This record gives sequence, structure tokens and C-alpha cells, in this order.
Amino acid sequence: MTWSRETSNGFESRKIRFEVLPYLTRGGLDIGCGPAKVWPHLIGIDNQKDTALFGVEMRPDLTVADAARLALIADDAAENVFSSHTLEHLPDWHAALREWWRVLKAGGHLVLYLPDADLYPRIGQPGANPDHRHDFKAADILDFIRLAFPDWSLLRNEERAERDEYSFLLVLRKEARGSGQREALPERPAKAAGLDRLGGNGDALWAAGLAAELAADGYAVTAYVGRAGEEVLRHDPAFARIVELPQGILSDDELLEFWAHEAPKYDKWVNLIGSVEGRLLPHQSHAEFYLPHAVRHRLMNGNYADMIRTYAQQPGGPLEWHFKPTEAERRFAKDMRAQLPGPVVVLSPTGSGPFKAWPHAQEFMQRMADAGVYTVMFGDLKALPNLVPVERHGEEFGHVVGMEWPLRLALAYAQLADAVVATESVIANAVAWEPMPKVVMLSHSSHENLTRDWPGTTVLEAGGIACHPCHRIHNVGGALCARDLNTGGSACMASYGAEHVAGLVLAALGRDLKAAA
Repeated sequence: MTWSRETSNGFESRKIRFEVLPYLTRGGLDIGCGPAKVWPHLIGIDNQKDTALFGVEMRPDLTVADAARLALIADDAAENVFSSHTLEHLPDWHAALREWWRVLKAGGHLVLYLPDADLYPRIGQPGANPDHRHDFKAADILDFIRLAFPDWSLLRNEERAERDEYSFLLVLRKEARGSGQREALPERPAKAAGLDRLGGNGDALWAAGLAAELAADGYAVTAYVGRAGEEVLRHDPAFARIVELPQGILSDDELLEFWAHEAPKYDKWVNLIGSVEGRLLPHQSHAEFYLPHAVRHRLMNGNYADMIRTYAQQPGGPLEWHFKPTEAERRFAKDMRAQLPGPVVVLSPTGSGPFKAWPHAQEFMQRMADAGVYTVMFGDLKALPNLVPVERHGEEFGHVVGMEWPLRLALAYAQLADAVVATESVIANAVAWEPMPKVVMLSHSSHENLTRDWPGTTVLEAGGIACHPCHRIHNVGGALCARDLNTGGSACMASYGAEHVAGLVLAALGRDLKAAA
């Protein structure tokens, strides 16, 4: 391809925007961004030179005179550094790479997309870009990197000459000090599976069960999840790689394009994005959301695991998963658990919406304390603002932790509980297949939907509430949710009385409330 002034519009990066996205999901810098950043969540850096040369309006977030001097950016501050068709314009490209490496934090990616000297007119040749100072092959960049930087891994080294591309792509990860240089490119596994599950923490854990089965079948599994999903799946050995896609990076149309771009890379592609929310729990944007309750119940009372298996074309049977804490997380949980000498109940009284908030959490803690049982409460408690610790005989029996601990530590602790009481929350999902007795209070799902296969689980369904289970994702504020006049909570959650739930827990623990009191 021949470069021309007329076709130079600063949009080279658009050719590979989906290809580089997995390396840039945590943000970072787009150096030489031109009139449009490759992805809007990056910080664009450029000068105004192209405006004068070609009449192209630059739109950087940060204007610099020289991309080789980023004085405003601290050492190890950038999550990632991306640059497309910029390095060849800079007088001192060695200094530029040193500077970009300086600002890049360990674990971050350096992503370079540059015109290939064998595919693009060289300096002085007909059709060459008159502003180019250097001609590059990927080997030229790597030769310098070997000498300049001690700790890195090479992830991609590709000549890209299809369609309108005439460039090479280099991706390196900056490693921790002392790691050394790893040039061997990652080998493609014999079988690779891509698993997409955008959604909440609990949704990601269900996907972990599927990933474990795929891994057992010999697949190297790459997961595409949201920020919440990445947190709970981190360190799970079933996943060879986790790509985090924070909310808002991709529009709905771009998401479809991204899936179409990624799917051909895998031997098996499983897209679970609509497996629950879009089918058994419709959003208010779906017509099914407004169906009469009886009709909606008939259509949407399928089991989540069964639907996941259908999407994945996997054989039937229970889908089992387990949260995988690290050894350090396990030690923390064990140390904290050892501080309470009696039985401990983990309580998760809220979930992903106000309709999941259990209004009797305070009374439940009091009843547990009367029985000599400790309660440790986790979760986002904004919907239950008046919770306070419970003391008996000068000792705290009801502990309101909320979100003071990182989520992973809370989940590791829940695995050590003598019993768990939870709404439809990440904690309920994290201990679903653990051996302790569990009481799960349902709201928008039914037992058939959610808990059908969970061992040791007592399930509460609000049979006297006409709208339960609603089988829908509530709108903001729960405007369509029937409310309880006495507590202000949703009618279904309010119907699960503290005395009843406490009785179930104490029976499971072999304790008697009256005798203990």
C-alpha cells in the first residue's frame, strides 16, 4: 500500500482496536492518539503537529511538545501504554521507548503498532510519508528492548499485511524486577475455549463451573468478564486467561463486533451474556418484563445451570463450582475465624438491588446472640442503614463487617462458616456447593431457577406473595416491586421472619434457642 497525504487521517489504530483491547482494558495511555483515541477510556497524548501538516484536528487529553518527555507522568503510573504509527515520527525513538517504559507499571502492557519497512514505502522511496524519521522492522525494536529493559515477556510479534494493513504489532508485558526476559511467544494450546460471561459476581461463579468442565476436557479457557467477575475468578486454575471488560468500554454494537472478532480464535466459543438476564430474568427493556406474572412464571422457570449447558452445548447434570481463595486469603480467613470461639453464621442480607434487602437482619443477629451463636454480616448494606453490632454479656456476638473487607476475603471466610444465611447474592453462590447448612431467601428467582441442585440448602420462597418470584431484573429503585408497609422492604424479603430463619439455622446447628437463652 502507498501512503498519501489525502488518505492520512490519523486513524491507523482503528484497524486493530479490537485486537489490542484485551491488553488495554485497565486503561493507560494512547501516545500519538491523533484525532481519536483507540479506546475512549485511555488518556490520549499528542502534539498539534498533524494539524499544521495535514489539516487534521488533534484531540489529545494531554498535549506535549515531545512524546519522549512525559514529565507530568510519574514512574510506574500507567496501567498500559499503547502507541500506533507514532514512534517512526520521533527524532529520538530510543529515548521515547525508555520514557514509555518508565511510566509503565509492572504487569502492564506496551503495545506498539508500527509501519513495517517491508510493507510500507521506506524513507526516500516514492509514496513515503515525508514526516517519517525512521524505518522499522519488529526486530529493530526488539534488539533495542533486549539491551534497554531487563524484565519483560513478549506476548505478540506479528506482521500484519491483510486488507488495508501494512504494519507489525508488538505486545510486551513489563514484569517485576528480577523476572528476566522471556522471548518465547506463548504457544497456542491444542484446544482453546473462549467463555464470555458479563454480569455480576455470582454470574461469574456459575461460569467457573462450566470452565472447570471445559478445562477437564482439555481446553485452555479464556474468560471475558466484567470487573466484578474478574475479582471472584482471579486465581481459579480452570482459567488460562481472564480478560476484564469494565462497564462502558463497549457499546452494544461494538460488543457484537468484538465477539465476532474474538470467536474465531477459539476451537469452542461459549457466549453466556444472555443466558440468565436476557432469558430467565428479563430487563425492563424486554417485552417479557411486562408479561402477566403467571405467563412470565411459566416461560421463565427454567434452571440457570440447564440454560448455561444449553448455550455451551455441554452434557446435562448438576453444574458445580467453588470459589478459589489463595493460600494467603485462606490463612486470613482462618485467623479471623479462630477469634470467635463458638459457632459462626455468615449473613449476607443484601444483593444486587434494593429488592433483595432482608429487613430482619438486626433481629436475626439478636436471636443468634441469645442462642450463643456468632453472626458475621457481609455485603453492601446501604439498603439497611440502621444495623448495629449485637453484644451479650460484654461480648460482641453480631458483627457488622459490610464491605470493610475485600470481597475475596469475605468469600474465603464464608467458606469456613458453620452455617450461611443469604439472599440471592455472591456469598450464596460462593458457598452453594460447600458442605455447611445454608438458608437462601429468594426474591426474583425460584428454587427451580437457582438452588435446585445445591446440597444442604433450605430454600425460602414467598408463596403468599402474589408477585413472587418476579423473574425479572428490577428497574432502578425497585419501582415495580411490591413493598411491605411495616419494614419498607420488598414484600417477599419481609415475609421471611427472623424467628423462622433463626429456627432453621439453630436446628441445623443442633441448638435450641430457648434452652440457650
